[in-house]
Amino acid sequence: MRLRRISLWTTVLAVLMLVAVSRIPGLSGHHATQPSSPAIQSSSPGEAGNASETPFLEEPASPEGSASGLPASSATPTSPETDESRPATNTNLSEAAEAMGGSGAPLAAADLKQELDQGSPQAVAEKKAPEQSNEFQHDYSVLLKNPQKLGFRPDENLFRNVYFNIRQAYVEPVTDDQLFKGVVEEVRTLLTQAKVPTDALDRLDKNRNVLHQLVNLYGSKVPKDVLVYAAIQGMLVGLDDPYSVLMGPDEYGKLQEQVQNKEFGGIGVYIELDRDAGNQLTVFEPIEGTPAAQAGVEPGDRILAIDGKSTKGISMDGAQAAIRGPVGTKVVLTIKRTGRPQPLKIPIIRGNIHVVSVTARMLPDKIGYVRLRQFGSLTASELETELTRLRSQGARALILDLRNNGGGYIDASVNVVGQFTAPGSLVVYTLNRNKERRDYNSNLRGGLDIPMVVMVNRYSASASEITAGALRDHKIAALVGEKTFGKGSVQQLYPFNNSALKLTIARFYSPAGHVIDNKGIVPEYAVAMEPRLVGKFEQDIQLQKAIRVIRSGKARP
Repeated sequence: MRLRRISLWTTVLAVLMLVAVSRIPGLSGHHATQPSSPAIQSSSPGEAGNASETPFLEEPASPEGSASGLPASSATPTSPETDESRPATNTNLSEAAEAMGGSGAPLAAADLKQELDQGSPQAVAEKKAPEQSNEFQHDYSVLLKNPQKLGFRPDENLFRNVYFNIRQAYVEPVTDDQLFKGVVEEVRTLLTQAKVPTDALDRLDKNRNVLHQLVNLYGSKVPKDVLVYAAIQGMLVGLDDPYSVLMGPDEYGKLQEQVQNKEFGGIGVYIELDRDAGNQLTVFEPIEGTPAAQAGVEPGDRILAIDGKSTKGISMDGAQAAIRGPVGTKVVLTIKRTGRPQPLKIPIIRGNIHVVSVTARMLPDKIGYVRLRQFGSLTASELETELTRLRSQGARALILDLRNNGGGYIDASVNVVGQFTAPGSLVVYTLNRNKERRDYNSNLRGGLDIPMVVMVNRYSASASEITAGALRDHKIAALVGEKTFGKGSVQQLYPFNNSALKLTIARFYSPAGHVIDNKGIVPEYAVAMEPRLVGKFEQDIQLQKAIRVIRSGKARP
């Protein structure tokens, strides 16, 4: 049985992100106003209505049920008095629909690139097979020794809120049986790791308050917070959906950092654990203009040590913590580089790392090249600036590079597409559990009258796929590269106290109705290439193909 670190389960979904917000700041006066996020529908017969009507949450017959030590909830999660029942109004991500996934594409935040296992296309496919159900089980060993590592206190209120949000808003109808089985199996995993007998789990009454039964049985045998956390995770595991997760404060903070273009002290490099090299910590790509790039760090460099401490067996969280630090301080990377017999020691002074989402330059023949690393809050305005600059320099064609771009804000993709389409053009639409359709139309005054190519690869996902699909469906651009990842589901963010739930509430489709989820987008001009070569002009055969397509007159329009 393969076990995952809890930190990976709760953080890997930040690799890909897609968030719908009503406005994107910094668009130089151009905003695409969208309807508010869909409210949670009132429960229909057979659906969760309130605690008293839900057997899953009913009190057990035993008088011990009230002795669980867990706080009782006097209001259902849909009560307007309960802040935890809906996205908080004081957060920048409030009432936002996100599509997050774990494609393994580079993160928006520098100095961190999550492992490629949970979110890779292969892992997602394996997740759907019943025999692979253990693929997403957690490793609770750290929490069993130190429950404070959770960073928050899971309680009955949180359990109830997660339950109600799942029953009322998940993209597909969910039964109590489905959630019950998930809870039992996840708690069984916890107890097995704690070396606690699990026989009593087979006697749980699914028609009574499941959490209270678990606490009565095992609350004195394993840390109560960890037990409640495992029960909550079990409901999510029962969905068989890698994109619906509960985030602790660390993961939620990283999410906000990524999508809000926050600055931090680091060196400016994407890293990964390369499974092909025994999970060796490896540089995926240094970011242009950052201390890492200026110090000579290159893609593919194996990081053997950080400040003299070996990276053997290091986790992604551990690597991130070791590389980051106060601005102005020094970190020394010991690296092994292909073609160099001896390791290199590279000292780097940490700086404020602002991940610019858009970079551009002019290629020969007046071909403008624009690379989008993410779809963040400033992406549309940064793109507008670069397009204006390229046009002023006489650009006669454009290459929009979305390779290794894991996604971002929905509205960012809408406003990116809007700079190339007529006002009111449909960019993407979603369908929720009730097959209710929501259209996202651009309100910008775009329009492009020069040939255009969009580049994609296996790590182009979510907002990248929305953008590529819309530009192709509107016959604005030809696509070059590889089949995209296929992340086409939308998650709602529900912030709680020191945690947040990401829950799949809809799936999205291209303007022509093409399904993106689990299918991806296949470019007209297929060119396979190692993702690490993106940006290396001499070796970037996908970019060379895009240039040839433009020169041949086969680009659009």
